[in-house]
Amino acid sequence: LGMFLWRGLTAQEIVDQNIGNEGDRSKGRNLQVHYSMLEKNVQCVHAVLGTQVPQAPGAGYAYRLEKADRVSVAYFGDGAASEGDALTALNFASVYKSQTLFICRNNGYSISTGVEDQYAGDGIAARGLAFGIPSVRVDGNDIVAVFNATKEARRMSIEEQTPVLLELMTYRVGDHTTSDDSSAYRRENQDQVAMLAARGPIPRFGAFLRKEGVWDDAQEEAHKKEVKKDLMEAFKVGESKKRGPLADLFNDTYNELPWHLEEQQAYMERHVRENPSDYNISKYRNLDGPAPVVDPKRLASAPRKRPPAPTGATKETTMVVAINDALSVALETNPKAILFGEDVAFGGVFRCSVGLVEKHGAHRVLNAPVAEQAIAGFAVGLSVAGYTAIAEMQFADYIFPAFDQIVNEIAKYRYRGAGDGCAGITIRAPCSAVGHGSMYHSQSPESYFAHCPGLKIVIPRGPRQAKGLLLAAIRDPNPVLFFEPKVLYRAPFKGADGQVPEGDYELPLGEAEVVREGTDVTLVGWGSQVQRLEAAADRAAKDGISCEVIDLQTIVPWDVDTVEASVKKTGRLVVSHEAPSTNGFGAEILSKIQERCFLHLEAPIQRVCGFDTHFPYAFEEFYIPSPARVVEAIKFVSSY
Repeated sequence: LGMFLWRGLTAQEIVDQNIGNEGDRSKGRNLQVHYSMLEKNVQCVHAVLGTQVPQAPGAGYAYRLEKADRVSVAYFGDGAASEGDALTALNFASVYKSQTLFICRNNGYSISTGVEDQYAGDGIAARGLAFGIPSVRVDGNDIVAVFNATKEARRMSIEEQTPVLLELMTYRVGDHTTSDDSSAYRRENQDQVAMLAARGPIPRFGAFLRKEGVWDDAQEEAHKKEVKKDLMEAFKVGESKKRGPLADLFNDTYNELPWHLEEQQAYMERHVRENPSDYNISKYRNLDGPAPVVDPKRLASAPRKRPPAPTGATKETTMVVAINDALSVALETNPKAILFGEDVAFGGVFRCSVGLVEKHGAHRVLNAPVAEQAIAGFAVGLSVAGYTAIAEMQFADYIFPAFDQIVNEIAKYRYRGAGDGCAGITIRAPCSAVGHGSMYHSQSPESYFAHCPGLKIVIPRGPRQAKGLLLAAIRDPNPVLFFEPKVLYRAPFKGADGQVPEGDYELPLGEAEVVREGTDVTLVGWGSQVQRLEAAADRAAKDGISCEVIDLQTIVPWDVDTVEASVKKTGRLVVSHEAPSTNGFGAEILSKIQERCFLHLEAPIQRVCGFDTHFPYAFEEFYIPSPARVVEAIKFVSSY
């Protein structure tokens, strides 16, 4: 809190956030004391322990590239120091020589857990030495010593291009929260706590100022009265303010609301006005008037902005070459784009980045230590420093250590920062079945992330789509997960999907493509499953059944209007994906289409998916939603 006050956070702003009124910087979204001052380079306080620490090296690396007279700083406590995020952060900062300060405030307790149960050995400062990081243990109760140590650490970090770790030794006098009773678990008795409190930084600095004759009891008492008066006046003003409009519940989830959030907001604006006795509408701005007029164009699922159509010569190529080309174009057209991940500088295990380090330099095409959560955290740091981060997870199956960074940090950054913060992050990951991958090289995890607001999810079906969609994803102002069906990397593509424009082009995110027109049954899939749907449509045609095949391409936000229009024409829908059936994204499609097309349906909607087992090595041909299984579903809905 002291740092925020020093940087200009006012008593009124503190109170407004505690109340969550319309003066709150975070628009009523963050918990009390989770402040943010992005204009002063202070990111939002994190509730999840330690997740901020691996982000700092990304920003510190950006400052090192720019030879900037600045550092990134990660503050954390002795409890957070036990998190894997903190250890991987030290490693990344050391490897990349980031201009980063790690400042650990060791106050002896993480809620009730004392340091004797947190670590053994020579404390937290000793860990920096293991990573080759200069480390200093400082008396955290001595404000002057902390200032001098921090100043010297900043100088060293910039001039010597090295991270620095400071461990500030202090003692937590108070309870962890207002609902905590620390007397129930403290090792120290009341007299010892009182003694330690008297040695704390504020009493100690006060004693120093008194000794120097620049501070006395009367001044301190007057200052306390002034602070109390300021806070009381701030509460009076804060309690007189309304909370923000209902739109603030939805805004800033993405840079602009996609159709499904526009739909949800329109519903809620109407619903609360029709049921005012169930809600405290008088406390919120504008809920006492009519609902905002809904623009039908905002409810349409088609992209609101379309990139220019590709022009120029095309070349038949594979998906892996198309992805390599997209990455090269992204790096060439944006000098602040950084590509990194495990084995990326070597070219990647699938060779998607081969030759890029020679073209664009080792400072922009980086190998990363094997730590997925730190790769994602590093991307956040690059992003807040103004860079475009293109991160690779070696397999989609290995993305789960980064789940916390992706869903609790990357996805929420814009929302908790009230429209500011991290953007320009694309995470690539090879996904889905490959013929011999078993359960750790074959997963399709899109539905895990589709449940998390703030992310876009894209899965291409061929080389042309891969290049255009990847370039659009990298340039999108929202974080994008780009899953690449690895079985397609070197598969031959004849026809339009294999003809890749040689120049720079984008394909719109959020738009499905009708791959094949038909009249009797709609088939919806994405990625490598589209080929199986086409094969099934060929078989069904021999029995006189005409199938319309739709490639969703973008899972979030998905193009509901295209699917709806097709189902209203055919009256029948089969959705198919490799991921397990239960809670797969097909269930979301089924629910929304049933809602919109109920009176047009001639048969129950069918799903043809992976089974609710783990992905089996020897039984892959039975697990995969094969053309034969899709044909069976087609025949069922056609004869219902």
